[in-house]
Amino acid sequence: MRIGIIRHFKVDYKKKFFMTSKEFKGWEESYNNSKVTRNDVKLHNINWDKCYSSTLSRAITTAEDVYSGKIVKSDFIREVPISPLFKTNLKLPYCFWAITSRLAWYFNFGPEEEKRKITETKAKKFIDFLENEAKKEGSENILIVTHGFFMYTLQKELKKRGFKGKIVYMPKNGILYLYKKF
Repeated sequence: MRIGIIRHFKVDYKKKFFMTSKEFKGWEESYNNSKVTRNDVKLHNINWDKCYSSTLSRAITTAEDVYSGKIVKSDFIREVPISPLFKTNLKLPYCFWAITSRLAWYFNFGPEEEKRKITETKAKKFIDFLENEAKKEGSENILIVTHGFFMYTLQKELKKRGFKGKIVYMPKNGILYLYKKF
């Protein structure tokens, strides 16, 4: 079985360098609703049996661009929401907000809407579902279009289940990453 994971196309949205906690949360909403910049995706001449996409528009647009069949949309592979660690009107750098919120996620701390344990459970349930569907339908090549931060958790779960492939910490937009299990 082969699983190909693609991080959605690059989002066409500029963020401010300094922002309040409220502006940071607003940035996430704007980012989620922005258009993407398409690029050619090399699919390694693999005949993909099925394609799954996150329900966020940037992933759906990417999936529709790279896959011509029916696309199955799933909330299980949506990006992990990001929240400011605390509320303030003080303008702080975007990277401060991004790093502290992801650290809060990692340590299951703070106001994060989705804690790490929830993300890990979503990845496990999604892979369980994929493996069951693949067995039922005889699918050998499955394409997944998802998001950069979530991809790390998904890759780790694939590795735990015996899939071979490189763990990518900073996946590039519109690039196929392959995982195989024999």
